[in-house]
Amino acid sequence: KRRENPANVFAGFVCSLKQLIVLGNGFDLACGLKSTYSDFFDYIYRQKIVNNTSQNNFWYKIFQNYKEDTIENWADIEEQILVQLKNIEYLYKEGFLKSGDWIETQIGHNFPKERLENISGKSISQSQFNTRVHVFNLLNNNYVCSELKLQKTLKKQLLILEDDFRKYLLSITKNNADDGIYYKYYMKSKVLNKYIQLCNSSESHNSDLVSKLEDTTLYNQYSLVNKFDETLSKIYKEKNSDENLVLTFNYTKVWDVENVRNIHGDLDNGNIIFGIDYDKLNNNFKKAPIEFSKSYRVLENGLTSTFDISSDIDIIKIYGHGLGKADYSYYQSIFDSVDLYHEKTKVMFFWSDYKGKEKEQIHKDFVKGVTNLIEEYGTTFSNKDHGRNLFTKLLLENRLTIEEIPVNELFLNV
Repeated sequence: KRRENPANVFAGFVCSLKQLIVLGNGFDLACGLKSTYSDFFDYIYRQKIVNNTSQNNFWYKIFQNYKEDTIENWADIEEQILVQLKNIEYLYKEGFLKSGDWIETQIGHNFPKERLENISGKSISQSQFNTRVHVFNLLNNNYVCSELKLQKTLKKQLLILEDDFRKYLLSITKNNADDGIYYKYYMKSKVLNKYIQLCNSSESHNSDLVSKLEDTTLYNQYSLVNKFDETLSKIYKEKNSDENLVLTFNYTKVWDVENVRNIHGDLDNGNIIFGIDYDKLNNNFKKAPIEFSKSYRVLENGLTSTFDISSDIDIIKIYGHGLGKADYSYYQSIFDSVDLYHEKTKVMFFWSDYKGKEKEQIHKDFVKGVTNLIEEYGTTFSNKDHGRNLFTKLLLENRLTIEEIPVNELFLNV
């Protein structure tokens, strides 16, 4: 197994390093891509695309009030899928949805809208009541089907939602030389990717890197794309001989890296997925609907790969990820693979300033997210003493750092 002298890891790029770079949706957002679910729904409902084949789609009915429900990032929509499936399980269990009954019978004899309990005294929440209404609308005055059949219908309708999201992303990422929107995204994503690859803990090194990468954005017109690529490539060759692996939660392309895995599918292959963390399904259902889990969907869509996360990785760099609980299992798997406690792998978390929130609060929230992630990972250890002192151990060994990426300076000329 290859393991470099850890003293050289951040001292400069003297030795060749093996880096695992983990990208979340914040990477695309920093590059100007309107890729949030909120952006998607703005487009869908503004254009009134939800018609014909989609007008009776359960998921579009659920998300029609997305602004009020603040469904605006990757984690929230998947959480909402979980909520709806939990609601449906409860409604069947307590008789608010009875397989084989006429829908009109259930509406007339269970409870009116203003009363959230049935004749046997069982109560439901407003969320569960709304789910029930949307299920009735979906079934369109027929018999109430079985829970399993309803899940299959919702799965089919979720595939429609996924495909619409794929088409939306294609519409904003395809090459559009007229207005330069695509080229600006192309430039920013390449520059940001290079910064993450080359960044280390030396302020002087990073300052020099910002200046060099900033110069590449002088070529901010589509006609200068070749000059931009040449200049960026030259900077990269001067400063780097590392092996880079990229694991991305996005569906978009990562340029200039050979070993890339889009874990939830990619636009080029048209196989993007939405899903729920498998552990969440197991913990919230008596009989988990595994067809909605990310693991199941990855296998179903043929998204397996030869991508190898091995213990010889020197640095893990994480950027653009909300570090939400929905994806904790992925980080547990990554940290297990490198044997984070016993080995010498370093972890760098990156964050950036963005509009709509005070910079100090962004940093504070991010530090809290990193802390929660590491401490939660510690709870998975069979050796509880190791689990409790993991965070302290990483800090003492200088193997955990949080760095700001100054995106406004990087993109100064764009």
